[in-house]
Amino acid sequence: MKRTLQLSLLLGLGAIHAALAHHSSVGIYDMSRLIEVEGVVTSVLWRNPHPAYTLAVEDENGETVEWHIEAGSISTLRILGIDRDFIAVGDRVTIAGEPSMRGRPELFARNLLLDDSREVFLSAASKPFWSDGETERLFEADVDAEQVERGRQAATGIFRVWARVPNDTDSWPLYRANVGGLTEAAERIKAQWDPRQSPYLGCTPKGLPNVMGTAYPLEFVQQGEDVLIRLEESDARRLIHMGAADPNPEYSLYGYSTGRWDGNTLIVETEKIDTKHFHGDGTPQSRNIRLTEYFTLSENEDRLDYRLVVDDPETFTEIREFDRYWMWRPDLTVEPYNCQE
Repeated sequence: MKRTLQLSLLLGLGAIHAALAHHSSVGIYDMSRLIEVEGVVTSVLWRNPHPAYTLAVEDENGETVEWHIEAGSISTLRILGIDRDFIAVGDRVTIAGEPSMRGRPELFARNLLLDDSREVFLSAASKPFWSDGETERLFEADVDAEQVERGRQAATGIFRVWARVPNDTDSWPLYRANVGGLTEAAERIKAQWDPRQSPYLGCTPKGLPNVMGTAYPLEFVQQGEDVLIRLEESDARRLIHMGAADPNPEYSLYGYSTGRWDGNTLIVETEKIDTKHFHGDGTPQSRNIRLTEYFTLSENEDRLDYRLVVDDPETFTEIREFDRYWMWRPDLTVEPYNCQE
C-alpha cells in the first residue's frame, strides 16, 4: 500500500486558503501574500511545533543574509510523505511562503523548489507556485503494510486512530473564522492580545477545548470502563469517566470529563477547566466554562463527526457550537510530540 508525496514541475501562482493557517502563523506572517527566496540550506531542525531551517540568501548588494524558515507541523508533513531527509544542509532550494510581519528575514514555507526543478508542497492547502498545474507524482512514500494490518485488527468502534482530512475545511480547523459573539469583558481582554507574544508559538500546551482543534492525529483507547483520548499534540491525555464521577474534582488544563453512550455517539460533559484561552487568537475563556461534546461514529466506522457545545456566559453572549470531523487512518499511529522551543 502506498501513499503519494506530491512533487510537480514548474510555473504559475496558487493561493493558500487562509482558513487553514496554523495558529503560529496568525499575526506573525503575512498570510495575504507569498514571496520567494533562493539560497543554500545551512541548518535543519526537525521538531514540533514546526520544523525550522536556515537559508543563506544573497541579497541585492551581494551580501549573505541568513533567513529563518518555518514549515508545517511534523505530523502534517508526515501525512504528506515528507520526512526530515527530503532536504539537507548544503542543498540549494527556492522557497515560496508568507513573509514576516516583523520586518525580519523569515518566512512560513508553503512550497519548496528543489535544485532539480521538482516542487514540494509543504502544506495540504498548497497550490502549484511555479508549475503549470500539471502535477506530476514523482516520489512515493512507503506506508508500513504491517502497521496498516495492525491498525485494522486493533480497531473496534470508536477505539482507533483518527486524523483530519488535510484539504477539507470541514475537517479542520475547528474554529473556521474569527471567534466572535463575545461579551464586552471578553472583547476588552482579546483587544490586549499580542500574537507575537503568544505562549503557543512554543511548547505551551493548549487547554480544552482549544486542543480539540488539533491538526494532529488522536486515538481513543479503552481504559477499564473509561475512555482515554490520546492526542499527539503536546502528548495530551484526556480521561473520560464513564462510571461513578468524582463529586469534587480539581481544576486542570483539560478539566474533568464524564461520558455516556447514546447509540453510536459518545457524549462527553466537561467542567473545571483551568486555561486562559479558548483559542490561539486571544479569545479568552473563564473557569466557569462548561462543554458538551458529541463524538458520532459513522455506520461503516471510518468517520468520526464532532460537535462542540460551549456554555461560557462570561466569554460569549450565547451558547456557541462548533464542528469538525476526523477519518480513520489505520496506517497512522499517535507519535511522541517531542516539542522544542
